[in-house]
Amino acid sequence: MDICEAASFEREKINRHPWELARIEVVKNFLTPIVAQKPTTTVLDLGCGDVFVSQQLAYQYPKATFHCVDIAFTPEIIITISEPVKNLPISLYSSTQELRKTFINKIDIVLLLDVIEHIEDEITFLKELNQSGLIDSNTKLIITVPAFQKLFSNHDIYLKHYRRYNIALLNNHLQQAGFESKKTGYFFISLLVLRIIQKLVQGNKTINVEKGIGAYQTKGWIDTVMIKTLYLDFLIGKLFRVLGVKLPGLSCFSICQKQPS
Repeated sequence: MDICEAASFEREKINRHPWELARIEVVKNFLTPIVAQKPTTTVLDLGCGDVFVSQQLAYQYPKATFHCVDIAFTPEIIITISEPVKNLPISLYSSTQELRKTFINKIDIVLLLDVIEHIEDEITFLKELNQSGLIDSNTKLIITVPAFQKLFSNHDIYLKHYRRYNIALLNNHLQQAGFESKKTGYFFISLLVLRIIQKLVQGNKTINVEKGIGAYQTKGWIDTVMIKTLYLDFLIGKLFRVLGVKLPGLSCFSICQKQPS
């Protein structure tokens, strides 16, 4: 969850949105074959928000180490967020420069989960990451972004998004930054259909009040059904990608590495 969406940093007071929980399952699907090759992998979660994702991944991959960076972190936020993860291999930083002062090895996996759409000049940001000394040609980046600029809405403005992506745009910007996509695609086609309907109903009307996922109120067993449905949605899309068909979806992803020199 983005820091701007968090109504509270107290874990017991947060109702997690089914989309957020389903996306974690998607990320696990991406990560598991990579971590299987190196269980002691080192993960950099850039733009980590309230660290909930890394916390869940740390439970899933207990031998991995997580370095979480978010420029929204203040000393007070770090103290608060650190408490529920203090017994996990998770460290928090407000910048990659701060991380470099204490970390001398190379990162194995970089997570950029719905992050680069928040950055006005994300190509420069990605170039700086490429040249940071934190990663090498073996490092894998897992990137997710919101899909399709035509769906740009009040919600994007509320979240301070600069753009939405399609596969071509994402690959192009990654290439300009010195990265090469190994796998790309979309996921959550069912949410895409719902967003299109929402966009048609809204039309050109302006919505004065926008809420993020931090305001979500749990629906009990309905949440469980939604999470399982969204993950099944992802698996169906994955099957179609294996068959050479890329179905559209509300989110776009790339698994990429530095371009060979």
